[in-house]
Parts: sequence; C-alpha cells; structure tokens
Amino acid sequence: MDLKQMTYFITIVKYHSFSKAARALHISQPSLSNSIQNLERELGTPLLERTTRNLQLTEVGKLLYERANKMLQEMNILQEEIQDIIDGDRVEIIIGMIESANRWFARLMYEHKQTYPHNDFTLIDTLYSKTVLEALLRYEVHAVVTNQEIIDETIEAVPLYTEKFVVVLPNNHPLMLRENIDLQDLCNVPLILGMPSFQTCSQIMRAFEHIDLKPQIEFQIERFEMAKILVENGAGITILPENYVKDALPSTLSYRYINNDLLQRTVYFCYVKNRHFPSAILSFFLLIKNNFKTTRVQIS
Repeated sequence: MDLKQMTYFITIVKYHSFSKAARALHISQPSLSNSIQNLERELGTPLLERTTRNLQLTEVGKLLYERANKMLQEMNILQEEIQDIIDGDRVEIIIGMIESANRWFARLMYEHKQTYPHNDFTLIDTLYSKTVLEALLRYEVHAVVTNQEIIDETIEAVPLYTEKFVVVLPNNHPLMLRENIDLQDLCNVPLILGMPSFQTCSQIMRAFEHIDLKPQIEFQIERFEMAKILVENGAGITILPENYVKDALPSTLSYRYINNDLLQRTVYFCYVKNRHFPSAILSFFLLIKNNFKTTRVQIS
C-alpha cells in the first residue's frame, strides 16, 4: 500500500464514482480500477461494494478512508513545511485578515520588508468562505488576525489589543452635539451594519437586545469601507471598530463613542502551535507581538 493508492482510493470516495475520480486524477478509468483491485488483493479484503448506482464502503474501507485521509493531510502539511524551509528568506507569508486591522498591519509589513526584502505577502479574508480555525488547521494560512476567540489546544491565540466600537456619522448630524452616544439615540436613525452572520454585527445586535431595543437597520453590507461610503453619501450612520476609523475618515465624517460596555472586542493573532515556521516568518510574528506588547489592554 503506497501513497498513490491511498490518493486514488480517497478520490474515488470523494466523487462516489470511478469515472469522475479518474477524470479528476487525469488517469484512465481502467488504470484506476486496476490500482484499487491491486490494493484490495494486497489487503486481502474488498474496500468498496460496487452496485449499478453507487459505491458503498465496506468496514475495512471506512477504516482505511479515515486513516488514509489523515495521513495524506499530514503529508501535505509536511510538504508545506519543507517548502517553507527550502524557500528560506524568499517565503510567501499568507495571513488571514480582518478589515479593521489593515492600517497597522500594512505598516508592519513594510517594516518587515526592510529586513526581509525577498519575502512576499498574501492577505486573504478567511471569514467568507471558511472558518478561521479550518484555514489554520489546513495550513491555508500561516496565521490570522481575527476578532474571533479561538479556543483550541492546537492553536496559539495571542490577544493583541481591545478596541471599542464607535458611531460614524456626518459632521452636521444632530448627534454630533453629544460627546458620547447612548444606544437609545441610535434607534430612530437609519443604521448601516454588517451581514447578520458576521461576529461584529452579532455583537452589536446583542448589545441592543440586552436593553430591549430594536435598531432601524436599512443596509447590511460586507465591507466596512462600503459602510463608510454610505454614511458619507447621507444614507445613515454606522457602528465600526475604533481602530478602523481612527485617522481614516474623510473630512466630512466624524465618530463618537458609545455608552455601552458590551460594544468592544479583542483582536487576536493566531497560528498553529506545533507548525514549523522558517525564521523569516517567526521574525514577522515577533514583530506583531512586540508592536502591541505595551498596548495590549486597550486601544483608545
């Protein structure tokens, strides 16, 4: 039994079809069938129960699929780690990001490039297609900057800072006359929030529900930048993380703090504990941690 046979077997199970699996593997169907038959002869037992309509795993087939799947995932991880070592100081650093961290993260990327000019950065949003934890464990990213608290024994989750949520509104809005704003003040104005499935939106809604209030939500959008543009065009007001709007608003907009202790969040830097990282990546991790070492309690 070798890795190629296990890959063929797992692909057949994935597609529930020899013909579809053969196309995905770019081999002929007879070659695929012969490989599985050889594997079954070697093990001395069938792995698949073939019918005219579908394929069913035998008990041995179920066991092999479970173990082989894990083994191939480990092999892929090993290949990723080896490639990182081979690349040395020319590694591609892949980070999952939340939008509100863009400004400080851009500054640290630039600083890192002064020491490691051959490193490349790829920034992706891990929240739309997959969970943050899944992206980390599948080695699709080296690390993530997230407002999700990940509690998992395999993950190192370093709290970077705590930030408040603020109301963003036009300079001529009546609420600008107040130094701080209550949630009650926001219930009779058009509100622009993120998508309901986003953690930021859920946290804001829980704050309203906690005091039995229902806001007037007129826009639900994916990006903070779009929320800011909508406010600028007079569509309403929005609630955004302070770190995103600080020193980043057009001259026509301002922000005010909200009198509510629930409207704050912690931002974490997360990575897999036992993953091997080359020195260039570890240096960048250290740069991020040290940047917030003295400001870990709160940004305000």
